[in-house]
Amino acid sequence: MTPPHLFRHALSLVLCLSLASTAAHAVTAAERRVDTATAPHLALAQGGKPVTVHYAHLKDDYRASPGVKGHLDDLKQKVAFCIAANPRLGLPVRAPSEFPEQALRVHEFEYSAPNRRIVYAVVYKVRMADDCSLVEAEERNAVLSSAKGECTIDLVRKTAHGVCDARAHADAVAHPPAPGREQMEKTRAALEADPRLAERMAALRRVMGGPAPAGGPKRNIAGLACEMVQGAGGIHGCVSKAGSFIPTVGVEGVTLQRTVGKESSTAVEARLDMKTDPAIFAPYLKGGFTITAEQT
Repeated sequence: MTPPHLFRHALSLVLCLSLASTAAHAVTAAERRVDTATAPHLALAQGGKPVTVHYAHLKDDYRASPGVKGHLDDLKQKVAFCIAANPRLGLPVRAPSEFPEQALRVHEFEYSAPNRRIVYAVVYKVRMADDCSLVEAEERNAVLSSAKGECTIDLVRKTAHGVCDARAHADAVAHPPAPGREQMEKTRAALEADPRLAERMAALRRVMGGPAPAGGPKRNIAGLACEMVQGAGGIHGCVSKAGSFIPTVGVEGVTLQRTVGKESSTAVEARLDMKTDPAIFAPYLKGGFTITAEQT
């Protein structure tokens, strides 16, 4: 027979779990700030000579993500255990009246020039405090990258680390884009037309087979055409190579949709050849930032 005190404890835990599972879901103030975050370039005064960039705002599609949903379910369970255990331990209890709609939200604002790229991220996270209440965090950071390296910037703590130079990588070397399918075919045709290479090229074509498909399926996202591509490590997405230039830092082109495992992000706004202040690449030069160089 179950001892009465164990039965009461089990009943209390079941009730707490039930309360946690039925607590209301609502978009919290912190979630809303992240979800309605404005693009960083909108806060810039046009002080310097404008630069041309490709811009994309990607918003998470995590509501159906098993990992993010599982994290929220786990959080509810932890809160339920906390509510049941803290009174027995003489600890305070501040049970949340509601849970957020998502345990993780991520917005990315990407600005690409021919030779450098900066990605701003606004992130919402939530965890449980010792008194069973919820602690919501809003992170804002950015990563500037080019052939020179990376500068990692925390916009809240005002710190920057890595290759964070005074010109914000404006003098970085721009790598030429990889040749497109049409150019590759022209080059191969020219090599095959050379009598000295005809036999070798014919053998190579026999080994490799006929021409590869021109590319993946096409989509239209945020008003721009893009092509589905498959990357390494199960990463795939839709990339645009339109505009007056093709960015070659990181992903070649402008990412309009990206899926990593079960989690996807999709552009809700995108613009090619947009004029903006060059300060968009140098948030750490505004003043008040602690900058540490990358150790060599």
